[in-house]
Amino acid sequence: MRFIREHKLFSLLITVLLLLSITIIVSYKTGGKQGFIGDLLQTGTTAVQKPLSGGTDTVKGNARGLLQFKQVVAENDELKDEVSKLQQQVIKLTMKKDELQQLQELSNVLNYESVADSQNVVSANIVSLDGSNWFNLFTIDRGEESGIKKDCIVINGDGLVGRVSQTGPGWSKVVSIIDESNSVSFMVLRDMSLIGIVSGDSSGSLSGFMLDNKASVMEGDELVTSNLGLYPAGIKIGKIKSVEYNSDTQLKTVKIKPSVSFKSLQKVAVII
Repeated sequence: MRFIREHKLFSLLITVLLLLSITIIVSYKTGGKQGFIGDLLQTGTTAVQKPLSGGTDTVKGNARGLLQFKQVVAENDELKDEVSKLQQQVIKLTMKKDELQQLQELSNVLNYESVADSQNVVSANIVSLDGSNWFNLFTIDRGEESGIKKDCIVINGDGLVGRVSQTGPGWSKVVSIIDESNSVSFMVLRDMSLIGIVSGDSSGSLSGFMLDNKASVMEGDELVTSNLGLYPAGIKIGKIKSVEYNSDTQLKTVKIKPSVSFKSLQKVAVII
């Protein structure tokens, strides 16, 4: 009994063989008719064979399922690769669209007579921000090799950006008009006899004052560069948001929203 317990599978196979042998002998003796004993043996043999046959079918089913699972995984990986490629294509197309739009905006700069008259314009990409605030100070990827020099004027399709403060081979540093160190003379587009000075403030906006404290400026007036100082005349600066009179300084002060969106600058043009 101990041998049987320790060798269950072997004992089962021996039992099946014995039953089959007895079935064959009985069938031979009875001329193919099994009788009661044969039926009993056949029933026992069938009972033993059934789980063995089911086990084989289960193994086959598991193997087939495993192969199908591997196939699904492979197809899923292929789909992921395809989706990744399509996403990259969408990103590239979006970047190209944005770049074309910015180039179109830069081309609008040529509508300024002061720029189109006799000046050359070099387009450039912003590669780094050098200030802690907004785009007060930044670096572009064009420099001396493109004819850029200190105090060259920087613009984009919306208007005045600033001026070049330093330049070298392949790079230039720009001080924007929203920096507190930069001052620009302006005139009111509605009445070009109204002149003032504007400079940056700490909030990414512009503030300034009118040279004539009785100047009839109002909210919504559009400001452009004048022909006084470094900047050529006619480049958009922004629109007046508010007007106040300072009794202490006896100056009419203005708050200005820049024409250029300094939060999203990527490309600029340099007048050389």
